[in-house]
Amino acid sequence: MLTLNEIMKLDIMKPATIKTAVNHVGNKQVEWVSITEAPVENFIRKHELVLTTGIGYGHDPKQFYEFVSDVIKSEAAALAVATGRYIFELYEDAKALAEEHELPILFLPWEIRFADLTQAVTARLLDQKQEHLQFTQHIQQELLSLTLAGNRLSTIADHVSNCMAVPIVITDHAGTLKGKSHLVSHSFEKKVRHAVNDVRAFDFSSEHHPLESKIQEIVVEKDTLYVLPIIQTNHDIQGYMFTTPLSESDKVDEQSFFIILEHTVTAAAFWFLQENAVQEAEARIRDNFVADLANGIHSKPLYAKARAFGYNLHLSYLAIVGFPHNFETLFSKIGQTATYEEWLSSMIHYIEEEIYFAGSTIERGCMSTFLDGQLIIFLEVSAEDYKATVNSFLDLLYRRLDHLLPDVELTWAIGDAAIEPNRFAARFAEAKQALQLGLGRLGKGSRIYFSDTKIDRVMHKIGTVDEIQELIKGYVQPLIDYSIMREIDLLETFIVYQRNQNKVSQTARVLHLHRQSLLYRLRKIETITGLSLANPDNLFLLDLCIRTYQIKKNMETPQM
Repeated sequence: MLTLNEIMKLDIMKPATIKTAVNHVGNKQVEWVSITEAPVENFIRKHELVLTTGIGYGHDPKQFYEFVSDVIKSEAAALAVATGRYIFELYEDAKALAEEHELPILFLPWEIRFADLTQAVTARLLDQKQEHLQFTQHIQQELLSLTLAGNRLSTIADHVSNCMAVPIVITDHAGTLKGKSHLVSHSFEKKVRHAVNDVRAFDFSSEHHPLESKIQEIVVEKDTLYVLPIIQTNHDIQGYMFTTPLSESDKVDEQSFFIILEHTVTAAAFWFLQENAVQEAEARIRDNFVADLANGIHSKPLYAKARAFGYNLHLSYLAIVGFPHNFETLFSKIGQTATYEEWLSSMIHYIEEEIYFAGSTIERGCMSTFLDGQLIIFLEVSAEDYKATVNSFLDLLYRRLDHLLPDVELTWAIGDAAIEPNRFAARFAEAKQALQLGLGRLGKGSRIYFSDTKIDRVMHKIGTVDEIQELIKGYVQPLIDYSIMREIDLLETFIVYQRNQNKVSQTARVLHLHRQSLLYRLRKIETITGLSLANPDNLFLLDLCIRTYQIKKNMETPQM
């Protein structure tokens, strides 16, 4: 940062005298020099050293006062006046105005040519810009070295903080603190936690400095915080960096400040990239570990991995299978530039993060993987209250996912035939079977416990009997054929009718049908099957056939 005081030390400025704001010369930043006469209009910019001869207004105290006022409004660094031709002395009212607004006014002998002065100041500015460029490049190299050496984000934040005398806090995309500099006070950290909730979507287009479009200004308790996103090449935000604006006494100029901030977020992005690579490697090992448990593979290395991950395989675990119904539909609606496989990997990553968060929140061991299009979870439980534990876990997971991924539709199945240790494969098989058995009866988005599928398992067994298969062929298949031909789902009509205790008005409301339309469908079912829905035995027989058919169909080709 070139100050007016440094410019006054140039050889060409030795004859100059400072007429006002003498005590403020040292903190006046100079970014450029220009020659301006009245009117000022918008020809002067902030931190500019303005040179003037006073031609056209120097003889008039009022006009000179207005000129000084305009220079002050433009936030110029100083006003240098060539004296001896149009201006000979500083008018008292203009002097008082300059003193009031801390604007240094310099008097120059007429003999000093503005061209020589402009050349000298410009050369000094260019020298300093080169110094700043070398300084920022040096910072960039140091940050890269720190990152490649595997240093913590706090070390990187400290290094930047020492260079610019500002506090630095770095968080991940969820707002979890990942690193901070030694200048971060407890109150600043508290403000960062508050600001995380106010971070809005970033607009990456700007007509100003490229970094300005990425900087948000958030005011917390009357203090301004700068927020910068830490972005990877695919525009995914990995985290955020929080800092404060520069003060007048800081070590670098504003342009260098922005450049160093950009180098810092680049270094942080590389750090997150390294961390993500490590996490992905660990996740692959963990996924394979959980898949081996589900498939019943037991070996000494498996137990060694369990210890490394902090799992105790001798505790009791239940298997939970989560089936996502609409991933492909969601992907087609979003219009992603990534492939479906890349998008799916990202979705599963987010869901698994929430799974482990839910497990840690209820203080239960939790393992998860994604295998054959299904989420597999092993949750630590005790025999006394396992259903309460599972429901608490899934309730919390549902709330979290509904906030982050509101359109995802998941059905959960739980293998709970027994609560005993070291039976991972058995519990997983039960959860899979519960999903196939219960989905047709309970529908998407439900929770299906294996222990609640007794009747479904019985019907599945009955469905293998030849006589039952003949009854299904005689009663159910004609209903299916008619439904396809007339595009009326008679099976669904009967199922909803049964669920609503054979109440016509209630069933019509659920199916969004007029009462007469529902009665027409029920009569059609009676006509096709030859069974009376008013006869309890006929009603039981048709219900048995339809439910057995659906279970058999789901077990063979699950409608998921």
